[in-house]
Amino acid sequence: VPDSIRTHFVDFSDGNDHPVVVLSGSILSFAEKSTDPEIRASIFSPRLMEAVIWFLARWSGTYLMPPDSSGDNFSSLVQNKSPSRKVLLQYFGEDGEGKHLLDVIVRISTTALLSYPGEKTLQDLTCSQLLHGLVRRKNVCAHLLVLDSWGSLANSFANERIFLLLNGSQQRSLAQTLVLSASGMNNLEASNHYVRNLMNHAVAYLLNLSDKNDLKNVAEMPETILTVSCLLERLQGAASASEPQTQKALYDVGFSVMDPVLTLLDVYKHESAVVYLLLKFVVQWVEAQIIYLESRETAVVANFCMRLLQLYSSHNLGKISLHRSSALANEEKTEKYKDLRALLQLLAVLCSKDLGTFSSDPTESQEINISQVVYAGLHIITPHMSVDLLKYPKLCSEYFSLLSHMFEVNPKMIAQLNGDDVARILTTLDFGLQHHDVDVVDKCLQSLKALASFHYKDTSGGGNGLGSHASGFMDSSGKLHEGIFKHFFPSLLQFLLFKDYSPDLVSAAADALLPMILCEQGLYQSLGNLLIERQTDPEYKSRLANALQSLTSSNQLSSNLDRINYQRFRKNLLSFLVEVRGFLRID
Repeated sequence: VPDSIRTHFVDFSDGNDHPVVVLSGSILSFAEKSTDPEIRASIFSPRLMEAVIWFLARWSGTYLMPPDSSGDNFSSLVQNKSPSRKVLLQYFGEDGEGKHLLDVIVRISTTALLSYPGEKTLQDLTCSQLLHGLVRRKNVCAHLLVLDSWGSLANSFANERIFLLLNGSQQRSLAQTLVLSASGMNNLEASNHYVRNLMNHAVAYLLNLSDKNDLKNVAEMPETILTVSCLLERLQGAASASEPQTQKALYDVGFSVMDPVLTLLDVYKHESAVVYLLLKFVVQWVEAQIIYLESRETAVVANFCMRLLQLYSSHNLGKISLHRSSALANEEKTEKYKDLRALLQLLAVLCSKDLGTFSSDPTESQEINISQVVYAGLHIITPHMSVDLLKYPKLCSEYFSLLSHMFEVNPKMIAQLNGDDVARILTTLDFGLQHHDVDVVDKCLQSLKALASFHYKDTSGGGNGLGSHASGFMDSSGKLHEGIFKHFFPSLLQFLLFKDYSPDLVSAAADALLPMILCEQGLYQSLGNLLIERQTDPEYKSRLANALQSLTSSNQLSSNLDRINYQRFRKNLLSFLVEVRGFLRID
């Protein structure tokens, strides 16, 4: 309540007479009548219920059971509050009418979800604003879990088909809300038991469906597709609500449906909507679980993801071809673009788990590691990443984020890619370096830095570095390609000297250029001489020659790739650009 209004009723010490209590009580009492079928049919239209739900969402977030509004903590909460504010906190708190009003709100919410089928706006408000707002506070969750109305809602959602009438986003939101409410339990075992009970029906249905002998016929039935889609949305929503308290149960849920997910991916290979839901669930589940997993569990997830990628590649990814990607304007092609995004997100999540090996236990020596899965995924995706596809901003950003992270974490794995894949990656990096998005260009420069620094350090120690990919390689058609650094060295210099770009990119460009110079010193000299020879003015020639010399020699620059040396080279490059960029662009 604004201070300008509240100052007019500072003298109210009895909650029953407080204007806010009276007004709130009147509206809540009216709203509660919507749970009566006869009154609801005659008075509560969908539009009126939307207003009621909107009000309840705002009201409960403002007044209902503020944190620590009961017991010994209450006095400390209100000690600096006005008498009027103290009355409100106490009246709507946990020791006042808060528990009863919470029960009323849950019953009204259930009515809104079940009694108004097809009313998307009303159901969206109920799921994403009202119910989701209730579980944001742990003290409210604790009271929700002991309410019969909440238990009835959770049980009905888990087991009754009527809730399948909710659309996909509502299924996700409600599943997430119900799982989040488990934070109100103080017992870890009870929290996990609650989540398992909530998701058991979905798991059992998918297991039973995948074991049917006539699965292909059953899977094509519209009712089956609807049920599978709704349950996958629920699984995704539940996975997104993963917290330390419920992580074990949600891991078990995901583990239980690994084989059904692969089976359904095979069966629904021509149903793009179902395929996308399967991929999004896996992405959400892996993202939520990966930080908690021990070695053996991580190996299980890695093996599952490898099987998923291989199966998806064999059935679906071939539908996104380089020749057809320019036609992605229509909805059908966009569905396939969404699949690619989901796969990129999965690889990015896996890449964040920086593990090369899982265990010293010899019994685990055959397990697939994260790097193998990520680079297998890159091998699957790379043939289908075209310039046309990269014009989709989100896909473009996620692709280059993945590349930069992969090359930073494990750059030696690029040596294991075939020539065709490397050539395609170089093409995409060329596109990225000319992109208008500063973040995309920055990610490309980070990728080049990671590759060049690895190659220099490894070859300096007697290793092969990037092997033939650094010196020159051939693709499957017999076409010879320049090495990675010979390909990008001229374009990077061209970018720095002649293109328009954000000053924020100079540091990232310097970090990429330094190891490339160390890797290709002869090429650096020849490119520098070529620039000098192009100058017709003797003064410009002299200034450019001196600037090129200072770029690699001033500030005590050495051949090390440590933090201090990178900082020195950044200063050198900035001075170099200040000195020569103006007259080079004019000339």
